[in-house]
Formats: sequence, C-alpha cells, structure tokens
Amino acid sequence: MIYLDYAASTPVDEEILANYCNVESKYFANITSMHMLGQKSNYMYEQISQDILKTLGLPDHEVIYTSGATEANNIGLFGIANKYSGGTIITTKVEHPSVAEVMQSLESRFNVIYLDINADGIIDIEELKKVISKDTILVSIMWVNNVIGTIQPIKDVIKVMKDYPKAKLLVDATQGIGKIRPDFNLADVDMFTFSTHKIYGPKGSGCLIKKKGIELLKYIQGSHAQHNLRPGTFDLALVSSTGLAIKKCMANLDSHYKYTKELYMYLYNGLSSIKEVVINSPLKYNSFNCLNISIFNKGKFVKSETVLHYLEQSDIYVSIGSSCSSKLAKPEATVLALTKDMDRSYAAVRISISYLTTKEEIDTLINALRKYGEIYV
Repeated sequence: MIYLDYAASTPVDEEILANYCNVESKYFANITSMHMLGQKSNYMYEQISQDILKTLGLPDHEVIYTSGATEANNIGLFGIANKYSGGTIITTKVEHPSVAEVMQSLESRFNVIYLDINADGIIDIEELKKVISKDTILVSIMWVNNVIGTIQPIKDVIKVMKDYPKAKLLVDATQGIGKIRPDFNLADVDMFTFSTHKIYGPKGSGCLIKKKGIELLKYIQGSHAQHNLRPGTFDLALVSSTGLAIKKCMANLDSHYKYTKELYMYLYNGLSSIKEVVINSPLKYNSFNCLNISIFNKGKFVKSETVLHYLEQSDIYVSIGSSCSSKLAKPEATVLALTKDMDRSYAAVRISISYLTTKEEIDTLINALRKYGEIYV
C-alpha cells in the first residue's frame, strides 16, 4: 500500500499509541472528582497543558481541548461572533469547511468579507488593509492551506491588525503545526486551532489555544469546565496523546521538513515531466506537504474521482480536495479560487506526503500517472 493522503490523517505513532493505552488504563478517573485518583488525573491534565504551552512558547495562552480542529474553529469563531449583534468579519475564499460554513451562517448578522487569493495562492495584504476597520470584530485566516499547501502571510496580517485591537485573529494551524516553522510569533495570535490526528496522534482530539483574557461566549451548556468554554468529561488519554504528539513533532520539525521538502521537489519535477499532468499548487510560498494536480487528457480535464479510483487499482491512495468535503460533487473551492477554471477544479487531486513517505513510493506514483497518460491518450 502507498498512502499519500497525510493531509487527511496520519497513522498513529507507536509511542503515542502506547502512551494512550497506558493513560487510559491507569488514569481513568474524572478530573473533577475530589478523591485521590481524580486529583492525580487532574494534575496530569494541568501538567500536559503547561507542557504544550511551554513547547510552543506561549506563556500567556490557555488550552481548550476539543474533538478536533473543526470543533475548535466553531468554538473560537462563534465565541467571538455571538458577543456582537453586528460588525465586520474578514476571512478568505480558501478556508477549511469548518471555517467557511461558519462564515456562511454568520452572513445574515454580519458583513462577512472574503479575501481572494493571487496566482501564488496567498491573500493580498493591501486588500486586507482596505477592508479592515474599527468595525471589524474578527479575522480568520488559515496558516497553511489544506488543499494546495500554500502558506498565508500571517506575520503581515498580525502587523495590520495591531492598529485594530477590537478585532481578534483566529488562525487554523491544522496543516502547519509541527510541519513547518512559523515565520511569525505564535504568541501574537489571539486564537489558533489544530487536530491531533494530523500529527501522528489519535483521532477525536484537538485544541483551541487562545490568549488569556480573550472572552468567548460559550454555546454548549453543562458546566464550567475548560475555562468555561467546553463542558463535558473529556478523555485524558487523548489529552495526553495530544501533548506527546506536539512534543515529538516539534522536536523533529526541522529534520522532517528538510526531508519532505526534498521529496516534494522530486515529486514536483517528476510530475512536471508528464504532459497530461497540470500542477495546481504554486511552488512559491509552499509548505511542501500538499501537491495538487489535475489530469488533462483528450482535450478535457479528467474528473478527480476517475483518477483516484485508477490509482486505487495500484494500491495508491490520494484524495480529492478537503477530506471533510471530498464526497460532495462540487468543484474544489481552493483550486477554483486559484485558477478560475471550473473544469480544472472538478479534476483536482491532492497528493500529500510525510517524513514516512519514501522515494520509491513517489516513483511508483509517477509511473502510474505516466502510464495513465499512455493508456488513455
């Protein structure tokens, strides 16, 4: 099997899995219980949170554990928006569905502005400067795009927003955290989110990390747990797995990045030599994890599902667009925003790699796509 869908999910690291089983079996008590076992579990919870913040260099932030980035984005976005009856919210046309669909639901109450992307796949900071105002309450911009791999200029966004203290910045860091080193200070971001299963931990866990003092209006009632934002009893083993996943991916970040960048360029150059392959991902400002392509054959673009199932026959697994919306028969929004080509966006195929990916696997993929062109010409 050749797995090239790491942007959708990663295999669980063996050490993290062993840690999960150990904590699940020994620290199963509710952390709110007053007995000794509950208090031991609570101490572990507090220690894990401090370790995550220390690893990421965030002395003035706090952690809210969620079921993943989707829930974390919802808590952060609605947490700010529901405090207001109007105002302006700024986002982009290429956000993950967990942000994009929240924004659509807020359009009846707020002036929601969607920033476009340029040929390099990034927003125009000058456009942000034009639309931001003292009426802006929230800006939500993804750090690394989950479809084409481009890196948004968060450092410049932070600079612009310093003149608008009312507006809070939420950064979906799911495809960036633990994979690339930010050129901005995470401590300057009001809120950011990620999912543990993107960094070799188990599914069902993620975080909203926010600055202390930022008030969010909770929309799930039940208790005052987790800074009065996310009621309910969580799985301490998942929390522990998240802490260990962050620690491991940050410790190995530079070596893994160097490896994946070299492999990405090998993949990029190999696919560029196939005349039927049209590369959608811009090479500039790229994280070197996701490469998006479309196949053009017999004078038209080939539907992404066709390519996906063709590769499946060779036990090669890629994806079409965001894993959270890939089952919907619609154009890939990010590729459409980038290329302005409807047919090309319907043909979008995402190849995402990891430090676990081998050169031999990339060769097999390249040969399979070259063979596709030869067979179906």
